[in-house]
Amino acid sequence: MKPTSQIYKQAAASVKLSPALKTLVNLPSASPSPIPAPSQQATTKLFDTIRSNAPSDLSKHAWLTLGTAALLTVNSPEAICQLWDYAGRSTDDAGVMREVGLKCISFNGIPRTINGLGALRAHLPEDVKLALGTKAYRQPDESNVSRITKQSRELWDAIYAPFHEKLLDKLAASHPDLPVHILNSHYGALLSDPPNLPSPRIGRVLTSVIAITCLRAQRGVGPQLTSHVFGLKKAGLEEDAPREIAGGEWLCSDEGATWVIESADRVSEAVTGGRVTFTGPSE
Repeated sequence: MKPTSQIYKQAAASVKLSPALKTLVNLPSASPSPIPAPSQQATTKLFDTIRSNAPSDLSKHAWLTLGTAALLTVNSPEAICQLWDYAGRSTDDAGVMREVGLKCISFNGIPRTINGLGALRAHLPEDVKLALGTKAYRQPDESNVSRITKQSRELWDAIYAPFHEKLLDKLAASHPDLPVHILNSHYGALLSDPPNLPSPRIGRVLTSVIAITCLRAQRGVGPQLTSHVFGLKKAGLEEDAPREIAGGEWLCSDEGATWVIESADRVSEAVTGGRVTFTGPSE
C-alpha cells in the first residue's frame, strides 16, 4: 500500500485548472490581488499626521497597532512592510505587528492575515527573524480549556454588558454554535492574551483598538463597530486596562476613540482611495 503522503502528492499532481477556469479565478473585476502600497514618502506623511493628532506621550504601540490593523483590513501587504520600516525596523515592532495581525483574524478572517504577515516575514532581515519567538502559546489542551472558556466570558461580558446575555441568545437563535465558536475560538483563545504570553502583549485596550480599526476599514458593519467603541470606553472603567500602555486613559475617552476611527479612515483613504476592498473596488 502506498503511503498516504504519496497518494496526496499524486492526486495533487493530477489536478489541473483549465485556462478558462484560471481566467475566471483571476478576473480583474474580482480584485484577485492585494492593494498596492502608496509610496514610502506618502506612508511616512500619513503616519506623521496620525501621530501628530494624538498626545505626544501616547505609546508607540497604539499607532503601530492601529496602522497594522488598518493595512491588514484593506489588504495591502506591501504597506505593512512600509509601516515596519517607518516604525524603526525593530524586533519589538515586528512582534507587535505579528500579534495584531493574529488578532485581526477575529474581524477580517484568515486570508488577509496570511497575506500581511507573510509579506512582513519575507521583508524582515534575518537577524530580526531569528530574534522573534517560535513557540506557540494558544494551543488548546486539557490543561487550559477551562481557562480559555473563563477568559472568553470575561472579555465578552466586559465589552457587551449589560447586553452580554441578550446578545448571546440572539446569536444562538441564528445558529446554536455561533456563540460557542465566537466565544471559545475568538474571545477566549485569540482576543484574550494567554497568561504566559511574553512581551509584546497587546492587552485589553489595544484589542478594542484593533476591533474598531478593522470594522471601520471594512465598512458596512456599523452595529458591530458601535459595540466595540463602547467596549473601548468600558475598558477605561476597568481597574488595570487603562494602565497597560502609556496614554491608555486617553485612548478610552471620546477623543481617543475619535482618533482611532479617523485614523482608520485616513489609512483606508491613503491606500485604497476610498474603495471598499471587502466587496471589490467601486468607482
